[in-house]
Amino acid sequence: MIHENIPIQMSGSSKETHLTTYILAAYEELPEDLMRPLILICPGGAYRFTADREAEMVALQFNSMGYHAAVLRYSCAPSVFPAALTEVARSVQMIHEKAEAWHVDTENIFVMGFSAGGHLAASYGVFWNRDFLSEAVGCSREILKVKGLILCYPVITSREDYGHLESIHNLLGSDYEEKKAEMALETQVDVHVPQAFLWHTFEDQSVPFQNSLLFVEAMGKAGVPAEYHLYPKGSHGLSLANETLMRADGTGVQKECQSWMPLLNIWLKNACKRK
Repeated sequence: MIHENIPIQMSGSSKETHLTTYILAAYEELPEDLMRPLILICPGGAYRFTADREAEMVALQFNSMGYHAAVLRYSCAPSVFPAALTEVARSVQMIHEKAEAWHVDTENIFVMGFSAGGHLAASYGVFWNRDFLSEAVGCSREILKVKGLILCYPVITSREDYGHLESIHNLLGSDYEEKKAEMALETQVDVHVPQAFLWHTFEDQSVPFQNSLLFVEAMGKAGVPAEYHLYPKGSHGLSLANETLMRADGTGVQKECQSWMPLLNIWLKNACKRK
């Protein structure tokens, strides 16, 4: 495995920002030309921090399924928009640069996010082809295009009724009033947004399920394929929802939600086949 921390520094980045790779080795028994999809993971944390429970163990789960993975420890407050977004773009650009050495199938790169990291991943999905992003990293829009989004109980809207406003405040800082409408991502969806897999829980009191529902509805209106799973039971921040990531107080395990990763694996296999 190629397991290393690679600094990611863009305008406005925090000093600690880095990409941690979980790149599967190319064994002798495998075909020399085997190129694997890669999942770029953005943990949650309300744009205050990046949560450990949504990082390494998730990456290793993808490794066990035959995918490369990488975790982006993106910039959080006091860094503000678009610092973290440009870090995602730089990470995608770097994956292309390392594709041969890492044996990455660049046609099948996916951006994944949990909670506020879901907002970051969804932001990438709606802004990837905007001039400001390609100009920030110095590459073509085509390089920044990804195959799909994986959004786990994502923050999507900045609306007062459903939005997780702490995340939006942390993301925008003093620009909150000026830019909050732009951060309602359901209003930014068009035909260029990649296909997506989303899941949420009905009982989520921190980030209401209406966030993901608004995004799915907008994708439907734009004609972009989406798979959406809404589980009746479960609190916010479940990650894999199993015992491997149980919190110290015993929470974080929800058997009813543990099917999301097998369902995602099926979706990924089908997504990789789509042109």
